Amino acid sequence: MTDSEVAVGVTHVADDTMKMTGCGSCGMYMILEGAPGKSFLCMKCRLIELMEEKIRGLEMQVESLVEFRKGFEQIMEQRHEVSEGKSSDLQMEAGLGNSEGRLGEESGQWKHVTKRTRQRKRRASEGEIELQNRFAELENEEGAQQVVTEGDRARKKRRAVSPIGKGEELMEITPNMSPRRIQDGLKRITRENGNGKNLQPEGTGDRLENSTVTRKRQVYVIGDSLLRRIDRPVTRADPENRRVCCLPGAKIRDVDLRLKRILKGAGKNPLIILHVGTNDTARFSLESIKGDYARLGRTLKEIEAQVIFSGILPIPREGQQRCDKIMTINRWLRQWCYKEGFGMYGHWEAFMDRGQFSRDGLHLSREGNRLLGWRLAQLIKRALN
Repeated sequence: MTDSEVAVGVTHVADDTMKMTGCGSCGMYMILEGAPGKSFLCMKCRLIELMEEKIRGLEMQVESLVEFRKGFEQIMEQRHEVSEGKSSDLQMEAGLGNSEGRLGEESGQWKHVTKRTRQRKRRASEGEIELQNRFAELENEEGAQQVVTEGDRARKKRRAVSPIGKGEELMEITPNMSPRRIQDGLKRITRENGNGKNLQPEGTGDRLENSTVTRKRQVYVIGDSLLRRIDRPVTRADPENRRVCCLPGAKIRDVDLRLKRILKGAGKNPLIILHVGTNDTARFSLESIKGDYARLGRTLKEIEAQVIFSGILPIPREGQQRCDKIMTINRWLRQWCYKEGFGMYGHWEAFMDRGQFSRDGLHLSREGNRLLGWRLAQLIKRALN
């Protein structure tokens, strides 16, 4: 066999492996090795799809912000109308108080006061000093400063040094004090004196029973093994009310089964961020994954919480077919979340660097963990504010 025959055979083999394929979107031809898929897309068309997806997400966010702004303006207008009504009522009450202050003390009728009557009254009261608060009427007006007399100061000093056992007053209850403030004062006095006696002032029992102590919203970040080592950046701002639940190897069905047990005692309207679906893309079909997401959504609606789904990250160790499947799921997930009233936060463009993944090509490296934790912390900050 000659050299020319060998060269011809190699050329035929190369022609068999290299085939010209056209893009299904733009129609441009490319020479590729092997047999490509039926729906082949070139790199430029994929970038265009990513850009269009991002634009659709931004448009959804703009629409939600516009609706939020309209609702906020309506609430502010209602509050402004209520405040104007209250100010007019206070002005009417102040006018009535000033007119009643001019009535006589004994008869309750108008009196004619002359210069001589003032002098006689002054001579009659020279032997004793009359103490009264000339600014008492100002206490009923909005924004007036409270005037404290010398007698009030002395009474406060006696109250501060009085022991609990003597039954003296320990704190003064004013009409402007809130139930929360009264309750905090009673707890502080009980703690300082170490006495279990009931120090609740008379007339405040009903208000304290009806008042509720406000509690900060609980935040739960639940997902698979990609959430390892992100608890520090996520919980740093509020360790008492933020929790990260990492379930290694968990799929969507596993999270659905354990969700209610994890959220037991979460309080009212918690914030739930779910990062799950990576393990499902390796074993299940698209229709099965969509059905699992739908069942999880029904469970979340029973809990009555604010829910945000975190997009599935790329997997560098897998081929193009697995990446295309993940991109398809992320596109469907964004549309489904918008339809069901959930939030969706994608990370695809932020995790295109191979250095953000560990050697196995599936889990994140320390740099990737820091990036994912920081992005989720910023997401929690925006959702709570």
